[in-house]
Amino acid sequence: MSGERVITGRMVLVGMLAFFGVVFAANGALVFFALETWPGLATGRAYDTGLRYNQVLETARHQKALGWLSTLSLDAAGETVVVCIAAPGGTPVEGLRTRITFRRPIGDEQERIATLAERTPGTYAGAAALPLAGRWYGIVEAARDGQPVFRMDHEIMVKR
Repeated sequence: MSGERVITGRMVLVGMLAFFGVVFAANGALVFFALETWPGLATGRAYDTGLRYNQVLETARHQKALGWLSTLSLDAAGETVVVCIAAPGGTPVEGLRTRITFRRPIGDEQERIATLAERTPGTYAGAAALPLAGRWYGIVEAARDGQPVFRMDHEIMVKR
């Protein structure tokens, strides 16, 4: 019985300290990388947005009463965006100043804003130049006489 190893209290203590040391180090690394890659902010001006909440609700009620709908499409290269805006019954909505803001689902580093020109009645187009393939959100905003009259969020997939 000379080849048996005896487990002592010191060995158990060192083993437990090593185990929990590895667990704490791994958790610390995960927390560090989580905090460094995502700031947790959905908007940079949350307080100002909250103050304008009633105005946002009123604008949404007005837009719902109009009944306008929009469609968004990209060419195969993801460089030209086309937005069609129609009233109920499919009547094209003309004479709007339209822009679209493209955002990725996480982070605003790749945000792109495109001003669109009216090509035909109710059809607005412009350069998008989206740099990455994948999911993008397109927020269509239209104004008439300097007043916002329409906003619609779209989700698109850019393929390369």
